[in-house]
Amino acid sequence: MDNKSASAPNMIAQTAAILCAILFIVTALAALMVFNVELRAFNPATYQSALVKENFYQLFPALLGNVLSKNLDNNAPAFAKQMSPEDWKVLIENLLPPEQLQVMTEDAINQFFAYLNGETQTPYISFVPLKQSLSSPNGLNAALSIIKSQPDCTVEQLAAMIFTFGQELCNPPEKALDLAAPFLQAQLQAAAAAIPDQALLVSPNAAQQSRIESLNALRFLARLSPLVPLALLLAITLLAVRTFRSWLNWWGWPLLLAGLPGAVIGFGGAPLFRALAERVISRRIPIDIPIEAANTIRSIVDAALREMLKPAGWEGLFLFIAGTSMVLIASYLAAKDQDRISASESETRTF
Repeated sequence: MDNKSASAPNMIAQTAAILCAILFIVTALAALMVFNVELRAFNPATYQSALVKENFYQLFPALLGNVLSKNLDNNAPAFAKQMSPEDWKVLIENLLPPEQLQVMTEDAINQFFAYLNGETQTPYISFVPLKQSLSSPNGLNAALSIIKSQPDCTVEQLAAMIFTFGQELCNPPEKALDLAAPFLQAQLQAAAAAIPDQALLVSPNAAQQSRIESLNALRFLARLSPLVPLALLLAITLLAVRTFRSWLNWWGWPLLLAGLPGAVIGFGGAPLFRALAERVISRRIPIDIPIEAANTIRSIVDAALREMLKPAGWEGLFLFIAGTSMVLIASYLAAKDQDRISASESETRTF
């Protein structure tokens, strides 16, 4: 009777420990992902690094040029319809070289995440590099690249182009173009002056602030997520660990089973997470993006997700190695104990 009453609490404790071990595997895997994603998803450097690694700033002119040439509206100016993808590429490279594009993009990313992190209430994008480029020789070169991509001028077209710089453009003789250059430069400087120095990325309002507060609450929970599996490990220790070998087993197996999928997802899960996010977004918001742009966005998102998940992969690998080592040591100790028992029984039978 005493043995039965003593074994009942042990069985309950063992069952509870098994449940805690299962919960540990699930929560540890979730914490690996959530904690590392939160740590890096709101860091501008993650996205800046992804853009550089994917060579975005060098690819952007050709990408945008290809998209523009294939997706011009029917009401677009005639001169725009005459431009090939290569013409658009040259125009964009002259108007916004990769170095200036990188400055503008990184500044906008910094501003946006400063807003999400509560460091500013008015995130903005600066147009100063664009204005400087437009009013500089680069701007003139951009305008000239448009003109040179057009058919040769007639006398009437040449006069209209010089005096109106209107919708209809043509390619004039080189001397006429040299005469028109100062006028074009003045027009470009006037256009640059009309562009504001900056524009708000997000308009501050109560609804936006409420969303930011909700997001910050979720981020706070994500930072605390590792405490849950740690608490479960402590519970396992209190419920089931009685010897050094039992500690190795009760900790080793959960660590091993949480670490293995953690390492796999951390090192190889970026495309899967991106595909899932893409599917969810496309169901809620129908988006029609040209294939070239879609592929570039996918590669950038994959690179950013790899930056976020790679530390989880290393941490998962560490847990897997630690768990495997503990299980192997426990097996070795069990084998030694079995050998000792066998030797003792053999000696007893001898006597």
